[in-house]
Amino acid sequence: REGQGEAFGDPDEETAVLNDVTMLMHISEDHSNASVVSFPRDMLVDVPECTDPEDPAGDPLYEQYGMKINSVLAHGGMPCVVKTVEQLTGVTIPFAGIVQFMGVAGLSEAVGGVPVCVAEPIEDEYTGTFLEPGTHSLSGVAALQFLRTRHGVGDGSDLARISNQQVFLSSLARTLQSSGTLGDPVKLYSIAKAALANMQLSDSLMDPTRMISIAKALKDTDLNKIAFVQYPTAYVDGGGSVEPSSSAELVNTALQNDLPVTFD
Repeated sequence: REGQGEAFGDPDEETAVLNDVTMLMHISEDHSNASVVSFPRDMLVDVPECTDPEDPAGDPLYEQYGMKINSVLAHGGMPCVVKTVEQLTGVTIPFAGIVQFMGVAGLSEAVGGVPVCVAEPIEDEYTGTFLEPGTHSLSGVAALQFLRTRHGVGDGSDLARISNQQVFLSSLARTLQSSGTLGDPVKLYSIAKAALANMQLSDSLMDPTRMISIAKALKDTDLNKIAFVQYPTAYVDGGGSVEPSSSAELVNTALQNDLPVTFD
C-alpha cells in the first residue's frame, strides 16, 4: 500500500484521514483557523481494544502496545485507526475516510493543477520525480509522484515526505479558495461526488451535502490561519521508528481546547 490521504474537517470537529499516511484535521468552531496534523507512519502508538473487522460480532481484538501507526489499519480497519488517534490526542473524531494518492491526483486535475514551489532540485528515480527549483503546476500522475517521493527530498525519510504532502495540500487549499470553488455549490457537489467515488468513508461522511457543508466552513478562513503540523516525535533507541515527544502534548492541548496549534 503506497496509498495515502487527504483531509476534510467539520466545524469544531476532527477528521482522521487514514492509510499509510494518517492526518487529523480540526476546524475551529468559529471557522477562524484550522490545523492539519500529520502522524509519521513509523510512529509507535498504543492501540486500544478494537472490533475485529473480520468478525464484528465475535471477540474484540486485544489492545496492542508500541505498534507502528501505519499497521493499525490492517490490524483493525478504519474504526480502529480512529480509536487509536482519539486515544493519542484526546479528541473525538466523528468523520473518517481512506483515500489513495490517486484520488488526490484526480482532484488536482479537477482543479486544473496545483502550483507547488520547490526550493531545491528533486531527483528521485524510484518515483520518476525530477523537478528543478521553482514553481511547478502539478496534476494527475505528476502530482501523484510528488506526493509519493521521499528519496529525493531532505534526508530521504518519511518525515521529509510529509513536508511535500503538506506543501501540496496547503497549495490545494489555496487553489480551491482563490478559484472560488468553495463558494460554488455546483463545483462543490461535483467534487463531493468525485470524493465519494474515490474514497472509503465513514457512514457520517457518505452524504454529499454534509461534505459540502464541511468545505464551506473553510471558505472564508484566512489561509495564514491554516496550519500544517507534523506531530512532534523523536527517534527511539536504534532508530527505525519514532515516538511522540514531550511537545506532542502541546498539539493535543490545542486540539482539545479548540485553539490554533502553535509552538514557541
